[in-house]
Parts: sequence; C-alpha cells; structure tokens
Amino acid sequence: MTPSTRPGDRRAAACGERIMLRQYIHWRRLIGATVRIRQHGQIIRTGTIDDAMADCSALWIAGDAVQPRTLYEAARGIEVWAEPEEAEDGLCFWEQ
Repeated sequence: MTPSTRPGDRRAAACGERIMLRQYIHWRRLIGATVRIRQHGQIIRTGTIDDAMADCSALWIAGDAVQPRTLYEAARGIEVWAEPEEAEDGLCFWEQ
C-alpha cells in the first residue's frame, strides 16, 4: 500500500505512485464522489456522481465544462470504480 492509498489520505499521488481503485456495486453510497465509469474494460468517463437509483440500476454523472450530465445504466455493462476512501461506508467489490 502506498501512502496515497491509505484511508483518509486525500493528497494527490506523486508521479510513479500507484493509485488503488476498487469497483463499487452500491452506487448510491458514492453520490458526490469522483469516480471512473468503465464499460467493457475501458474507461469511458471520469466525473462526480450526481445521483443514483436506489436499486443501483443507473446513475448520473454531473455535467462539467466538457460533457453534459449523463445517465449510465448497469444493464449496459457499466462499472463504477473509485478510490476506497470515496465510499462513505467502504463497501465495495474488489478484484485483485
């Protein structure tokens, strides 16, 4: 574990440091967190979760200067990845 991956440590990773991301399945717990949206193994967007369905079937990433607010659906193979401390309760699914 590098210093940048310790829970509660929010400093930016230094060049060459590895940032550990985890896949989250309880999207509602990540509202307000910055996440990476992946589909079929590719990162398709990075942004802040604006809202999520209670059943984790869909979420909205807030609009920014480049892209509008966008809906992403689990049924389309969407995965949500974030640094472990982004989740309010730490519950996640992690593949090693």
